Parts: sequence; structure tokens; C-alpha cells
Amino acid sequence: MPYIIVQAWYPTEINTEVVEKYLEVVKEFPFDRSLGKETIPVTSNTNKKGAEVISVMEVKQGKLEEAIKWVGNRMRPFLEIKRFEYEIRLWSTLVEGLEGTEYSLPT
Repeated sequence: MPYIIVQAWYPTEINTEVVEKYLEVVKEFPFDRSLGKETIPVTSNTNKKGAEVISVMEVKQGKLEEAIKWVGNRMRPFLEIKRFEYEIRLWSTLVEGLEGTEYSLPT
């Protein structure tokens, strides 16, 4: 199953605004278990440059397009926050990465 990984960065001085927006967003877009599993709902750290947040969703088979659309809709409200940046990336497992090649994992 593929993973959708959202990674966000923002300066710590806008933390209150980001947290308030997050609480609004999770009410409007609660996690949709029909699309996948919240492997890592939210994890974060801070450093001299600000805060970094990551979330990981394992997508159910046949739900990739719908899951990407859902994640995009959930992240769109954060565009209103100046200096908040994020990216949505699709990662595949090793098994998926080897599909269509001459390689396979040993059994």
C-alpha cells in the first residue's frame, strides 16, 4: 500500500494560528478510515528555524486518487496562513517499487 506523507514547516511565532487552524480542519475533515490508516496522525519537532510537522497515511488499495484529493482538501485551509509551507508526497513500499522489474523480495 502506498503512503501519503504531508510535511509542513512554519516559524514558531505563528504556532497559535497553526494550531487553531488545525483544530478547525480536523472538525471539518475528520480522518476518513475508508481511505486508509493514519499511520502517524501528527508528529512534530522544533529547531532554530521553526516547527516541522509530519503526518503519514497508509492508503487502502484502490483508494489512492480519492485519498490524495481528501488530503489536498484538508491542507488547503492552511494556505491562508502566511509563512506556513507544506508538501504532499506519495511514497511507495519496496514491494510496490519493485513491481514491473526483474527483482523481488526473498520469501
